[in-house]
Amino acid sequence: MRQKGFSYSEIQNRLGVPKSTLNSWLGKMELDAEAIKKLHERRIDALRKSRARRVSHLKSRIETIQNTSSGEISKLSQRDLWLMGIILYWRERLSDDFTRGVRFSNSNPLLLKFFLKWLKEVGQITTDEIKFDIFVNADRRNSTNDIISYWSDSIDVPKHSFTHIYFQKIYRHKSQGVKQGVKKEKLNMPQAGSRAAQGFIRIRVKASSLLARQISGWIKGIQHQYWK
Repeated sequence: MRQKGFSYSEIQNRLGVPKSTLNSWLGKMELDAEAIKKLHERRIDALRKSRARRVSHLKSRIETIQNTSSGEISKLSQRDLWLMGIILYWRERLSDDFTRGVRFSNSNPLLLKFFLKWLKEVGQITTDEIKFDIFVNADRRNSTNDIISYWSDSIDVPKHSFTHIYFQKIYRHKSQGVKQGVKKEKLNMPQAGSRAAQGFIRIRVKASSLLARQISGWIKGIQHQYWK
């Protein structure tokens, strides 16, 4: 069995002989090239199967934890929504300067949809007051219709809402390395295209100085709770 390329574990499973005994019997056995090749293949196959079992076990544990954790979230109240939006906006802006109004930039459709919901339900902002800007790399200039279609589908916003797109051009400077410049281009009504995730969205609220100051006050209120 050893000359046929069977490992100690395989021989032990078939004969019930301890590995220590097998080692004393077979440790000095000289194996031919074919047996060595088979042993190597069996080891690789055993490692592959062992890894697959570990991955499957890990996925099962993760799924169990996620399902349990998901069940711990009950229906969100209006206050929950309010606080979540404040923290999300605070994290996104990373600045105390709210003089430019309410702006939120992100590439995650779920977070963008959540913030839109927050603006409408908490900020009492109407759809007409919300503007959308798209930022993409300059090399995607010929794919604007596809990009707009993607974002329209991803965050449930009509295509005509995306009236501006900003192309980010990467250029090099000998002393300063890589920088980014932005060129603004106004678009006409785009045509439908393929779904291709590109760039990120900036949500702007028209004439939003009042809401911006409210958010600033809410954030200060949270700060005072922990950093008096």
